[in-house]
Amino acid sequence: MTINKLALVLIGGVLVACSSGSGSSSSTPSAAIVYVPTFNYQPGNKTAVMASIGGGNQIVAEIDTGSEMTVVNESAVGNNLLKTTQTVSVTYGAGTNQVSGYLAYGVIQFTTASGETLSTSANAPIVVVTQGSVNQGGGNNAVLGMRMNNQVSSRLFLAYPYNQMMVLSRSESFIAFGKLSTAQLESFAQLDQGSVACQNYAIPNTAANNCWNMLESSVTYNYSLNGSGFGSTDYTTIFDSGEGVGNFYLESVPTWMDLNANNHITNQMLAVIHTNHGALPMPLTTPMMYRPPVTAPESGSPGSVNPGNQLFNAYQVLFDQTDGLIGFRKYSESW
Repeated sequence: MTINKLALVLIGGVLVACSSGSGSSSSTPSAAIVYVPTFNYQPGNKTAVMASIGGGNQIVAEIDTGSEMTVVNESAVGNNLLKTTQTVSVTYGAGTNQVSGYLAYGVIQFTTASGETLSTSANAPIVVVTQGSVNQGGGNNAVLGMRMNNQVSSRLFLAYPYNQMMVLSRSESFIAFGKLSTAQLESFAQLDQGSVACQNYAIPNTAANNCWNMLESSVTYNYSLNGSGFGSTDYTTIFDSGEGVGNFYLESVPTWMDLNANNHITNQMLAVIHTNHGALPMPLTTPMMYRPPVTAPESGSPGSVNPGNQLFNAYQVLFDQTDGLIGFRKYSESW
């Protein structure tokens, strides 16, 4: 479930004094890397974990590497929250689902594969939805935004070292949190990210992390041309576990693109990711679609592509907040 625009509106908001997001959690495992079980659900081939938010019962929470924040339906959140009067509106799914509610701060907890509790600090930002629902047919009551262009993701409020890196392994049904060794990092085909200003959306700075976004030349898209061979071009690309449909968010339809009446792209297409291990094939959803930007695309400028989440069926995907890396490793290869 991708966020194509995350808009926050301050209405008589209050500032909350918070400690660093790397503060200790209420229960900290001892291992350098911990594994939280995941499961996949439809529609959209999404990935979720069971999580407790604000002291509530465990609920289905989508892991969304294309959005920034933790957003939870009011009926599923607990009462152990520090509420503010700041009103937040969030748009998911290429502008098809807008929700709104109030900003709060609280603890988000997971149960690891070994039965331990992994918790954020108590100042993790949480949007509690009072209008609309994040559930678009898949049964989830929360979205856990995990993108690396911000300081408001719940992942950053886990205790050290679990706030440093994560690996989403959809086929093996886990998300790993921790700090990988140099050898483990080097086993992934890596893509450097560009340093960007953090997208904190008027929320008080509650963490101190570097923020990253995709480089312009990260992915090359090769496409057929009607009767005249093939062409290629590079687009800023978002690796988004929460999007079941691939979209080109462009201000206008490029000359190479052929569309049907539903804005489905009919050109044959292939894509490759440029990594330090060479070019890796990137699976695309079928069909890919053209859409104009939703007010402002989440990459911050027109010309971005969200290829959909088929990528996560082909690769274990590393997100390294410390070094600004995204990494890819086939499921047949261990790290």
